[in-house]
Amino acid sequence: MAPSKLELEVLPFDHVDMYGEPDKDAAYSLSGQVAVTLVPSLGWFCDAPPVEERFLLESLVLTFEGQSELVSSQTGYASCRIVEFSEELITSGPVELRHKWDQGPSCDRARWFVVFNLKIPGWLPPTCSTTIGIGAREQPEVSYRLSAVAKFRDAKPVPQFSWRTCYGMSPSTSQVARTSGASVKVNRYKLPPPPCLLGESDFPNSPFRSVEYAGSITEGCSRIPLEILSKLRMRACVPEHIAVDSGSFPLLLKIRPDGLSAEERKRLHLNGFFVAASQRELLRSSMSKQYASQWPVPPASEQPPNRPLRSRRDDIREYECGLLFTPPPGTTAQATHSLLPSGFSGRIELEGVDTAKASFADERFDDENTWVRIRVDIPFRDLLIDPQHLRQYADHPVPKLRPTELGPILSVMHSLDIALTCTYDMPEGAGAGEGDQSAPDRVLDELKLTIPLSFVRVPRSGPHQPVAESFTADCENPLSRTGPAGSVRLRPELVQRSQPYAQTLPAYNQLYHKNGVRKEDPTPLPLYAPEGQTPPEHPPRPFPTICKQTPLHKAQVFSTPPLPRS
Repeated sequence: MAPSKLELEVLPFDHVDMYGEPDKDAAYSLSGQVAVTLVPSLGWFCDAPPVEERFLLESLVLTFEGQSELVSSQTGYASCRIVEFSEELITSGPVELRHKWDQGPSCDRARWFVVFNLKIPGWLPPTCSTTIGIGAREQPEVSYRLSAVAKFRDAKPVPQFSWRTCYGMSPSTSQVARTSGASVKVNRYKLPPPPCLLGESDFPNSPFRSVEYAGSITEGCSRIPLEILSKLRMRACVPEHIAVDSGSFPLLLKIRPDGLSAEERKRLHLNGFFVAASQRELLRSSMSKQYASQWPVPPASEQPPNRPLRSRRDDIREYECGLLFTPPPGTTAQATHSLLPSGFSGRIELEGVDTAKASFADERFDDENTWVRIRVDIPFRDLLIDPQHLRQYADHPVPKLRPTELGPILSVMHSLDIALTCTYDMPEGAGAGEGDQSAPDRVLDELKLTIPLSFVRVPRSGPHQPVAESFTADCENPLSRTGPAGSVRLRPELVQRSQPYAQTLPAYNQLYHKNGVRKEDPTPLPLYAPEGQTPPEHPPRPFPTICKQTPLHKAQVFSTPPLPRS
């Protein structure tokens, strides 16, 4: 009678959701169960299993491991081990597994389940992949897997004459059963703050508070006199974080002359501005030294090639065979892609019928709290190439929008470049050439500002509709006035999500500090009122002010078709 064998299968929850920034002091739970199945050995040379079998499960070890891989023509194939740890599930001595087989023509398999709950570090980067070609084939970049190894032996004595004793096998020899790794997806989300914490945000419809960046010219060469241009103040407000599936983000520009006389303000005009949102990818041929020192990754002795990865991508055969050259460790490369759709040039003109409407000649600019405000929605795309060029990427990675992240091998940064175009009427004779009093005396210059953007993933409470195409090739005027004067909004309107942002289960770090002390909830509970009665109103409670906003002058702005790209 041939003994049966044990088979293992890891059945974890397929994803772990993390919130906020990576944190070494945080941990998340990964639960599941390991299925231990008793399988009879059936074959030509195997007898039927005994009526009753008993096994001793001596050890059951779970191993969680994560890795990062990247393939590019500039850096070749790069890989590193991010995390690896094991946990023993059998801690109180061997566990006896006993089963009685049926005597019928078919033997029913016996199965036992071992429940586990692992602590996953809160600093791990999220799972991501590379999209290859038109068919959207996915190759892993950051991946995680969970595997199990069990040691067991037969608890019943083996007869003196059996197949096992003939081949010299000891009855007490432990056997090993292994599983193929089960994939675990790690997500990282950013939860919007409660509405009461947004204060007087510049974007009340945005789920995140607004941040403000100031720009001014202090030195350098310019056509407009430096003493004039250096007194022009520009402030740009954008959301602190932008959801990658939102389709657009708001931009608020505040402009004012500071310290100019009325005559100088009259000569200064605003023609328009140009915006360019970009995604910059930093690729490495080995793990970043800064990343290795910041997070508790395995040492160099546990990294490839000293210790190869257990599972690797499918598109690295050319590098393994030496057909493609792999650069030395420490090699870096950059790739920059525009986030703007092909139908939007990024140029926004402010000139109207009356050029004085785009100037600072108004007497209200004597007040230091008077600003010109320009509100624009900047669209962005998910696929960072034009659809007509997609065939060129049949066998190559397709550039796509990614969350902002500093990873072990691949880092992704986003930025917004703003160039404000100004004209200045030089005093009489100052801009004319010598001996040529008819030369034009209007000069043009730019005030540039680059601000960082943060793209994040935001959890949703349910499925949402896909993003509609923001622009078409035959769109004549992608700008239209909406709302109060001074506000400019892009059209056509983006499809609104059908579900609000998920706020039902907040993350632990939103409720408690790192030392375990509960955070004070600024949202008051509603007062109780008997049925049929109106509850009394709360006393006025001041909300915290995040972005203080003073009364501003809104200059009337008219939109014109964007200029074609050069």
